[in-house]
Amino acid sequence: LKPHWPHRPAKRRSHPFAMKPAMSLVGAGLAFALSLHGAHGVQLVLKQQEQTPMAKVAMLLNEMKGRVEADGKLEQQSYDKYACWCEETLARKAKDISDETALIEELQTLILQLNAEVATHGAEVKQLEKEIAKNLAEQNEARSIRDGAFEEYDTKKTESEQCIGALEAATKALTGAGAGKFLQTSYNQAQLYSVVAGIRKALEQPVASQKLSSSDVEVVRHFLEHPGDFAGQRAAGVSAAQTANNPFGDYAPQSTQIQGILKGMYDTFASDLEKANAEEADSTKEFQELMATKQTELETLQATLAAQSGDHAKKAKKLAESEELQDATKTQLA
Repeated sequence: LKPHWPHRPAKRRSHPFAMKPAMSLVGAGLAFALSLHGAHGVQLVLKQQEQTPMAKVAMLLNEMKGRVEADGKLEQQSYDKYACWCEETLARKAKDISDETALIEELQTLILQLNAEVATHGAEVKQLEKEIAKNLAEQNEARSIRDGAFEEYDTKKTESEQCIGALEAATKALTGAGAGKFLQTSYNQAQLYSVVAGIRKALEQPVASQKLSSSDVEVVRHFLEHPGDFAGQRAAGVSAAQTANNPFGDYAPQSTQIQGILKGMYDTFASDLEKANAEEADSTKEFQELMATKQTELETLQATLAAQSGDHAKKAKKLAESEELQDATKTQLA
């Protein structure tokens, strides 16, 4: 059975959506054939319809519809996936921009802080270097002063010891070393003349000239010029008290006067040397204490300088890294 198709004007193209009534007629024909002849009739109708152009168009349209729907689903899936990617990317980009902006602000605060700290550490390093140089200069100055003072003391000590030795030798020569002999032998004469140079040097020292009276100085000078005059006879005007003050024994030869003067000079030099020794000991102790204090201060300054220099280097490195990171972040945001 062929369905009856209404007459259509020639040379007129039907719109694709106009096929829907035709497709409805085909369905009606199939239903009619099914009611008259059953399934076999339907197959006959379908077979006959497949041979018509309209049937082929309908089949093509059905196929196109299926493909369009399938393509639409795929495109919808692609669009949904792309839209989701866009949303996620935009959200991530927005978060990245926010994080990087916050990072730039944080780095700016850190850079300002590090600049201040680096400047502070630099100033402290320079000050510590000045204090270390000052400490070393003070140590060198104190050492130089101490060396000069010791050299002066050592010279004075040597001269005083020489004078003391000469005075002691002269006194022993005048007393005959306590043996009860006058200086009459050639040996005692030679011994007496040998100490004259030492006595002359002792008389030239301020400590002796300031202690002796003018009369005593004249006696000593006379002794230096004519030592033999004091060897064989008792000097005029010698008192018993002068004889008793002789520390070299009870023997009192005629040279008692010069012996008393020399004994006084001996005591003066000995006392002055003892005082110089005590002062030197005190000066040495003070110098050692000063140097110990200065050395402790120097070690503290050096340790502080090392710590400050280390902090300065670390902060300077961190500052450079922060500035580099800030520049890179700004470039990335640009």
